[in-house]
Amino acid sequence: MPRPRSIVFVSALGLGLAAALAAGGCSKDKGTNPVTTTNTTTETFNSGDLVSGTPFTHPYSAASTAGGFGYHCAHHAGMTGTVVVDANSANTTASVNVGGATNVFAPSSVTIKPGGTVTWTLVSGVHTVTSP
Repeated sequence: MPRPRSIVFVSALGLGLAAALAAGGCSKDKGTNPVTTTNTTTETFNSGDLVSGTPFTHPYSAASTAGGFGYHCAHHAGMTGTVVVDANSANTTASVNVGGATNVFAPSSVTIKPGGTVTWTLVSGVHTVTSP
């Protein structure tokens, strides 16, 4: 009796899979599969513990590859966010609140154009903004 096949989805591939499913799925003919964007640029930063009243700002270079750049809090494993760099975005800046009643980045995703800047401001708690 043949063994059943298992399919395992890796979290890092989730964005590509989600884009493919949203576009109607994939086919065996690779020429008709949806195109997804993958970052080749790494944005590396670490705010250290944020201080109330002192925002942390990170500029995304004009050479940043379009796509999503993840970040997290070093103290809270589930506290994550994404900066999407998109040449079609009208936003050159974005703001994110950090912490609060729950350990979150709000909003959890922002979109800026290449060369834009994101500013994170501590609401409460002890948090970092760290990438990757």
